[in-house]
Amino acid sequence: MPGVQGTGQVGPAQAGVERRTAHFMVALRLSSSFAGGVAALLGATLAQRPGLAVACGAGLMVWGGAFSLLVLTRGPRTGFVVGDVAVTAVLCLLHRQLVPDEVLGASAGTGWVDIVASSAVFLVQFGARQPFGTVATGCVVAAYVLGAPGWREAPAVLVLQGLLAAALVGLLRREARAADRGLAAQAEAAARAAAQSATRADERDQQRRLHDTVLATLTMVGAGGITGPSPVLARRAAADLAVIESLATGGPDSGRARLDVALRAAVQALRPGLPQLRVDFAVPPCELPRRAVAAIAQSAQEALTNIARHAGTASARIESRRTESGVRVEIGDEGRGFDVAAVPAQRRGLNESVRGRMAAAGGGAEIDSRPGGGTRVRLWWPDGR
Repeated sequence: MPGVQGTGQVGPAQAGVERRTAHFMVALRLSSSFAGGVAALLGATLAQRPGLAVACGAGLMVWGGAFSLLVLTRGPRTGFVVGDVAVTAVLCLLHRQLVPDEVLGASAGTGWVDIVASSAVFLVQFGARQPFGTVATGCVVAAYVLGAPGWREAPAVLVLQGLLAAALVGLLRREARAADRGLAAQAEAAARAAAQSATRADERDQQRRLHDTVLATLTMVGAGGITGPSPVLARRAAADLAVIESLATGGPDSGRARLDVALRAAVQALRPGLPQLRVDFAVPPCELPRRAVAAIAQSAQEALTNIARHAGTASARIESRRTESGVRVEIGDEGRGFDVAAVPAQRRGLNESVRGRMAAAGGGAEIDSRPGGGTRVRLWWPDGR
């Protein structure tokens, strides 16, 4: 907050305390100025100088309104707080001329000047930093003693009010700073966790892409699936190198893309050393966010590779449809099938290249298979439209 509150950056807790402080100052100054001004006008005929009492009462109400408007629009700046202390000090110095003698002889706090002085002592603690608040309280007390000489309880009460208000404000601000430090620590921890999660997600995505391309090709070569020069292997190796380059440079992840086109490319992808698949393709035109299309197409390509490698069949099918909740894609075969529960956890083909990839894109996948009953790989993505 500007002025006496300082111009440094503050946290949300401190900002909240300062906003409520400004509202409290406005409420206190308005109520005390109105009450004091009305009392001054009503008792002006009994004062030593009635005309001065009327002028001071009316001026007090005007100042209360101006002070409140300035604080609400610009915050409790130093000048506003100093001005309030100055107005209060002037009223205290004129105390004997503004109130009847009976009021001066009564106990502390019965006159309208006492109300104004008491509120000023509170305001300066809430609207200023220390030691300015303590110095300003001393000025108000000194003016009160000079304006109403003789033994009175009011100066002692004003000092006590100032000390209590200063302690309360100090406690509020200290707790607000502690709360902001706690919030900052939580935000920093959350940012670190998000960065680590993003790093792990990127690593898993790179591992999936390497598994589906480079490692798959090397596995075929190492298993003896290719025994001589092969144009298909050369083209597949070139595609694998392109994948490695994309991992280093990154690729576009924004905009939308055609899911049917991407799935057609997955069907036609090269699988050196594996039998050719005859794929029944039933995918209508469909456009989705590019990230979802990439995840679905890559997962489908991995599913087709697994069919060619393990299912013992030369045919498969792939179909998709829109639902009320999004898009669903199914890749299936009538091959030998397998026991899903018996697949080791360290096998990355299903766990990462299908389930993990879809989960990372905000979708999901399930594998339904049994020995002798074929396999169904179901992918889905919730289209936010």
